[in-house]
Amino acid sequence: MIEDSITTPLLEKPPHLIGSINDYSIADIEWIASQFRIVGPATVAAFPGRGNINLHTYEVRAGETEYLLQKVNSDVFTMPYRVMKSMAASIQAQTDSLAVGKGDPLWVPIELVPTKHGHQFLDLTDEHGWSVWRLMIRIPKSTSYKSLGEIDKRECQLELARQVGRGLAIYSDLTSSIDPKTIDGSLPGYRDTPLYYAQFHSVMARNRSLAEAEDLLPTDPIVRGSSQQHFLVTLGDEEYAERKSDPELVPFIQLVEEREPFAMGLWAALDDGRIRHTLIHGDTKIENFLFCTESGNVKALVDLDTIMPFTWLADWGDLQRSMVNVAGEKERDHSKVVVDREVYESVAQGFLEAAQEVTDEEVSMMVFAVQAITLELGLRFLTDYLRGDTYFRLAEGDPPDLNKVRAIVQLTLYRRLVEFGPEAEVRLRAFRAR
Repeated sequence: MIEDSITTPLLEKPPHLIGSINDYSIADIEWIASQFRIVGPATVAAFPGRGNINLHTYEVRAGETEYLLQKVNSDVFTMPYRVMKSMAASIQAQTDSLAVGKGDPLWVPIELVPTKHGHQFLDLTDEHGWSVWRLMIRIPKSTSYKSLGEIDKRECQLELARQVGRGLAIYSDLTSSIDPKTIDGSLPGYRDTPLYYAQFHSVMARNRSLAEAEDLLPTDPIVRGSSQQHFLVTLGDEEYAERKSDPELVPFIQLVEEREPFAMGLWAALDDGRIRHTLIHGDTKIENFLFCTESGNVKALVDLDTIMPFTWLADWGDLQRSMVNVAGEKERDHSKVVVDREVYESVAQGFLEAAQEVTDEEVSMMVFAVQAITLELGLRFLTDYLRGDTYFRLAEGDPPDLNKVRAIVQLTLYRRLVEFGPEAEVRLRAFRAR
């Protein structure tokens, strides 16, 4: 069992490596790597494939083994011990399930390298701030893709989509033994549709203080503390009024308002006991899957930072949403926002071919889940644009209406998914019957 904190003193820690530091030299990284159980002298370098979240990610080579050294981004994950506890639980569940013959024998869970003191992560946290590091063995003979567009041949794209579906099913089955009550999500309030709608209603009411928003704020103190700022409008009155009355945006505001009961469907099914409470990955985009460089088969699901209790249908919905959107998230020509039906069917085929633990009731909600998760993301972009872009912050050079564009894309995609729904139901029933 992973510990809540690590108090064993470290030897010869450089005095400048305080918790708040964010600028590391190669010598610093070499020292950090040396605190883990690796054999032989190590060389380190920045990892070119690092994402937008865990920016401090490094390649480590020692002997014949390659590793990834990574600092948990505590600006995003303000409870890094939760991140590591959930990650360790996921890895253990995958390993235990594979040991008794579940899943695909070619599946490779992430392997954490212990520190020299036997802990699953290195804790350099102090009074100055968080500093939590993990070392993972790099999964050999594997590759990843940021999108299907990296593949030229259409048949190869569809096979990759099928493998992605298989990967989600395998991961979900392997981790289904975990009691979700034992896991606290690393991002309190994430995937919380009622919370997102409460924020929307608060912003629509132009609440500018916590006192004004009080009736809409969450009662859970941890969720409240992490989300309360997103209930408040930060724009000036004139700009707020312009955004809220934008003729292009008004129909989508109305759509979000009208579809609120629909968006709560997964929550209602969980409350009624019609679907299982499971552990979910939380970020099932294609680039988080690894594929065998020899066979092309899926072999791992990585980036285990957003694990939380919910329903696997949320992972499924988010995966399909991201895979079938031909136009991407920033397309201004709404006519180009369409559903890639062949990709949808390939992902569904792969999932249903591999899934063992799913129930008939859950399968009956798969088409709905894709629609609901897409609607939820559109709601989040819309709310953020109306309040002043406080969550999906704009980077230098981004257009000021980027979150408006993102909202319209997702809500248009939602409409397209609804249109495709009856056909998708037929296809899923056919795959399930095989």
